[in-house]
Amino acid sequence: MNDLQIDYFMAVATNLSFTKTAEELFVSQPAISRQISLLEKELGTKLFRRNNQKTELTESGKLYFDLFGKYKAEFINTKMLASQIDGLSKNVIRVGFLEGWDLSEIVPEMIRRYKEKYPDSEVIINCCGVKEISTSLLTDSMDIAVTMKNSVEKHLGMVARDAAEIGKILIFSAHNSHAGMDGLTLGDFRDETFLAPWEIVDKMIIEATATYTRPYGFVPEIRFLKNHESTITCVRNDMGVMIADEWVWAKDADDLRWIPIPSTDVIATVRMRHKDPEPIIFMETLLADIIGRL
Repeated sequence: MNDLQIDYFMAVATNLSFTKTAEELFVSQPAISRQISLLEKELGTKLFRRNNQKTELTESGKLYFDLFGKYKAEFINTKMLASQIDGLSKNVIRVGFLEGWDLSEIVPEMIRRYKEKYPDSEVIINCCGVKEISTSLLTDSMDIAVTMKNSVEKHLGMVARDAAEIGKILIFSAHNSHAGMDGLTLGDFRDETFLAPWEIVDKMIIEATATYTRPYGFVPEIRFLKNHESTITCVRNDMGVMIADEWVWAKDADDLRWIPIPSTDVIATVRMRHKDPEPIIFMETLLADIIGRL
């Protein structure tokens, strides 16, 4: 048994899907299945039931899910204590945000207040897509994140704390034929291709986009691209339009235009259930306070 097998098991148990886990961890599904089979062989029990494209934990799997969650929590706490004993008291906390957000009203205050509480600490920031955030949390390479609640609320091993509601906007090129027109609505863009980063190519983005456009009598064609930067680049060059959060920094670029959409999403702070040392809980509360006042 090794940490890789435990990480794969915990991820599949959280997602209840080998396919989704493979996508999030950027490894092949057979590789994950092989490691879990080795783990099951060593433990002498089946951890999952797979039938009709449905994955469930067995009763034994539930026991081991609880055990490994406690193991990870205890390991993190022991590692922190050992560092203090060895005189390596510097506290490092890794915080994730969705890529593309303007964080100028969040990060400076977050770091200042966190360092007031933990003067010998270091705060590491990582901005990435929703899938990478889930992956980083699942593999313990990120301690806490701020992301869309609907992207993680089905993860049984995660704790999501509502922080704020965020408005949605439609971004389009200054070269688009609608640029400069007054009174535009989402319905005016029914013939456009809607672009989105591939990190969120799943039912969530398809269902969300349909929710936004259905009141205007259409469901758009969606083209998925490599990442957020690729999506913004294509929008700038009038190759499609993009639904984004109102926090996105690119909306004020000279070559882009945007209109508000009458819809909101919930932003949440997210951590793994077993990641509950006091510094992480403090950061969770701190982020909720800062974001809640925006």
